[in-house]
Amino acid sequence: MTINVLGTEYEIFFKTSEEDKFLMDNAGYIDRSVKKIVIAQKDSDCELEDFEAYKKTVMRHEITHAFMEESGLSVNFEHKTIGIDETMVDWIAIQFPKLKKTFEEAGCL
Repeated sequence: MTINVLGTEYEIFFKTSEEDKFLMDNAGYIDRSVKKIVIAQKDSDCELEDFEAYKKTVMRHEITHAFMEESGLSVNFEHKTIGIDETMVDWIAIQFPKLKKTFEEAGCL
């Protein structure tokens, strides 16, 4: 799958932790050097009942990272306290569906 992030094409891949060593400790990641987003597939030992909902949150999280990267914001976080970037990205990824619904209801999307 390919998406457009502020004019830059990013390819999204779905892989297992066996196929990609970076997924051993992460549910997903962005490789800014090649404009790639990788999302983990469900492992056999995963106990989440609704993995698809979790996967969508991870996708929103990594796509948000891509937007921050392409807008130049990611550079600003490199010199701040560690974790602030992830906190903001998590907040956007988790709250976006609620924000979208509210914006649609208000007619301001």
